[in-house]
Amino acid sequence: SLRHTCEQGDGLSRYGWLMHDGENFGVQEIHDGDLFLKTEFVKRPGGEHGGDWSWRITARMEGTGSPAPLLSLFFYVATDGQGTLEPHLENKTRLAAVTGTSEELGRFTLTFLHPTVESGEDPKYASYNYLDAASPGLHRLTEVVRSSLSNRFVFSPRGKSRRRFFAVDTFRGLPGEPPRGRLLLHQVTLEPPGMVEVTFE
Repeated sequence: SLRHTCEQGDGLSRYGWLMHDGENFGVQEIHDGDLFLKTEFVKRPGGEHGGDWSWRITARMEGTGSPAPLLSLFFYVATDGQGTLEPHLENKTRLAAVTGTSEELGRFTLTFLHPTVESGEDPKYASYNYLDAASPGLHRLTEVVRSSLSNRFVFSPRGKSRRRFFAVDTFRGLPGEPPRGRLLLHQVTLEPPGMVEVTFE
């Protein structure tokens, strides 16, 4: 399933903030069937745009056999009428960072770190996909992503079986609305457990 939000009635067994102060830090847990996600953010005050922050997602499966189902995490960076975004690619498929400007944030850099095992020490094998698309508006980003998915991609860690998965591929536009901005999307596909971190400066 493709989820962009946690909503009552979605069949999630549990989700919510464990602790937060509404501004500088927060810890949230999401239980979706056998999938457990924990998101954590910490913000450091200062700078011209309200402070720098980092965000970490930890994923693990509970009560499933081996191999665990593949998990794809999608990270969106989008403009809607104003601002600029510049992608910085690694090996033509991994969006390593985005630099940009906006009226509210000024100049900024968003960096996507390589996934690690749950302890955060060792690197974790992952497949990467990237989408650069004209956006018809923030309210239609889910449609943009759904219409760009393809199952032609193969997850192939060394020494393990190869598995097909859905990933963003090509976006050909949506009927009805002209582009209003730009969407850059970073997709990380891995076999849980694992951890992904994003930093904003």
